[in-house]
Amino acid sequence: MENKDFLGLDVPYLTNAYIRQKDKEDIKIVCANLLRFAWDKGLLLNNPFNEEGELILTTCVYENDVTELGRQIFSDLCYKWITYTDNLTGKIDRKNNIKMLEKYYNQLIQQLEIKQ
Repeated sequence: MENKDFLGLDVPYLTNAYIRQKDKEDIKIVCANLLRFAWDKGLLLNNPFNEEGELILTTCVYENDVTELGRQIFSDLCYKWITYTDNLTGKIDRKNNIKMLEKYYNQLIQQLEIKQ
């Protein structure tokens, strides 16, 4: 995407990148878990979920959609999470392993603290 404000998460693009329905459903779960985590941690200004708690499938995250902390870590968190969940080896249900999201978040926060 050419918009300079784009931070790297485009749910419709990711969903449409897959042909198989199972893969489409899996990437929706990956995105929903990432966005729920980011929302709960205060990284997003706009709730990407509807009143029923379901991910709004047209969600794209831009720079003006994130908090100050989100501007500093959301792209890296997104990259780490997508890379991690793309690895299908082992018996771990990676797309639902929120502990790994927490680990990545904590690493990024520590890196910010070291820089300051």
